[in-house]
Amino acid sequence: MTLPLNDEQASAVATNPDEPVRLVDPKTREVFVLLRADDYERVRALLGEDFVIQDSYPAQFASALRAGWADPEMDDYDNYDEAFLIRRL
Repeated sequence: MTLPLNDEQASAVATNPDEPVRLVDPKTREVFVLLRADDYERVRALLGEDFVIQDSYPAQFASALRAGWADPEMDDYDNYDEAFLIRRL
């Protein structure tokens, strides 16, 4: 089903072109998200029947490395309880 945007929705989309617009059903108070069709197709592909979370592990690992999770200083985080107790004593 395809419906035209009303003036208020079109204005919200034009004002925030890079962000989804939230819509609220005044009767049920349910919140919906209005996003561009190409963005929806990308999200839909991620959540499709053939989506397997393990397929994303290499990307998650690469992202963690870029964020510094392999930094030796993160060892304190990995052993938080031990590091915290040693510092308190």
